[in-house]
Amino acid sequence: MDKRKLGRGLRIHRGGRGTKRFFRVFLVFVAFFLLLFFRFERRGPTMELEDADGILQTIPVFSSKDLPAANIPVDIATIFVSIAAFRDKECVTTLESLFTRAKNPRRVYLGISEERFEMDSSCIASPEVLKNIGVTRSRKLHWKDVVPFAYNPTDKQKYPKHTPVLHAKRDEDVITCLLSEGSSDAMPGPGESVLNGCQVLTRIGHPDDARGPTYGRYLTSLFYNNQDYYMVIDSHSRFVPEWDIKMIERARLMPTWGVMSYYPNGYTPEDPDAEINKTDVMAMCKGVILDNDIPKLGARWIDIRDHPVLQGFVAAGYIFGDAQFVKDVPFDPYLPFLFDGEEILYTVRLWTSGWDSYCPGTAFLFHNYMRTDAPRFWSVLTRDEVKVHREFERQTSIKRALYLMRRNVLNSTQPVVTEDEAHRLNPAIGREMEHFGLGMLRRISDYWRFVELSDEFVKEKDDENRWKGGEGLCEKATLG
Repeated sequence: MDKRKLGRGLRIHRGGRGTKRFFRVFLVFVAFFLLLFFRFERRGPTMELEDADGILQTIPVFSSKDLPAANIPVDIATIFVSIAAFRDKECVTTLESLFTRAKNPRRVYLGISEERFEMDSSCIASPEVLKNIGVTRSRKLHWKDVVPFAYNPTDKQKYPKHTPVLHAKRDEDVITCLLSEGSSDAMPGPGESVLNGCQVLTRIGHPDDARGPTYGRYLTSLFYNNQDYYMVIDSHSRFVPEWDIKMIERARLMPTWGVMSYYPNGYTPEDPDAEINKTDVMAMCKGVILDNDIPKLGARWIDIRDHPVLQGFVAAGYIFGDAQFVKDVPFDPYLPFLFDGEEILYTVRLWTSGWDSYCPGTAFLFHNYMRTDAPRFWSVLTRDEVKVHREFERQTSIKRALYLMRRNVLNSTQPVVTEDEAHRLNPAIGREMEHFGLGMLRRISDYWRFVELSDEFVKEKDDENRWKGGEGLCEKATLG
């Protein structure tokens, strides 16, 4: 064969491969930039933040207009409601208020995690209310049905981010699915979620197996089934009429990715509408630092208004927003017995993931603050056989919260919890921080300045000997 022809043939072949290689590289770059575009296309203007030296900085904010539920008609949108209950006799009246005062109760889906004894009142012991929305049938489920990949070692290795964490004795839980009107009695087929058709889902565990409301909220999140909005409430709450429509309409007034949250106004079982005509609500716009270094949110009364008000914190007694927030910031299963610290940790995880907190500016539900003799979950910490281990778990949860929040000793750069402690001495502190740690869209240092809990604002103590942060957000909320 003529070597010149062979050479030309080889050059042509190599040139063809080079062209294909170039084309593949080009496609990779195109895909990369498209990914960036669609991930950040909701980025809106920036929020200006002035630090202690008067230097104006910017914080990225993201427009709410393109959130998944933003354009779904209000009367069509669905809401998932999460309740964690510990031997709470008011849980059933919370369910009754939830459904009887909703405009579209059939579009409200409820997930409950309750610990109680057999003789305690059940959260779902309201057959007439449930019958009125067509819920008369049920099926029993187990965690293996709901989250099968939590029991499959192969799936645990393949999908660690999405593998639910179920501590010991969860196999003993009783899970009840109350079927919605018109749904099939038959179990969903292969490839379908066993949650399909469930209007209400409740799991019942023994009180001694309780791990606190933080873990309870995590368990209820496993019952979420792609509803449009997600709401977290306490098991002793009451609602205003047509709360569902009002919340959705108000949530759509938030200009940025946001959740609505506040300390609800109060009620008592004897007078559930005691504060329904109250003309002010609490905005969570200030904070303090406890003696264990955990920041704790505080509030100030502001006049009712017709729009949400930007604030700095999220309270677990009421969170409402596009369900995308819980997909972006899933609840952490590694915080047993945590109480103080739950709200601020979830707040900073949301904020660093691009989500803001807003006071709704009006009252949509009410909370019973007078439960003086009600059972509390921390009673399970005191049994002699377990109290040492459970107290260690509780302290580990506090340290985990401090570590994930990157808190430093006041007026220093020394971390409260060191890397060595979190990853060598007690690895439970830093466990799976890539899944349950801070977001990547905003800096945590900017958050502490935003809520005025950074060193330059924390200069004096209150009458409870807690370090006080600044109240600049409260001033803005009062004026806004």
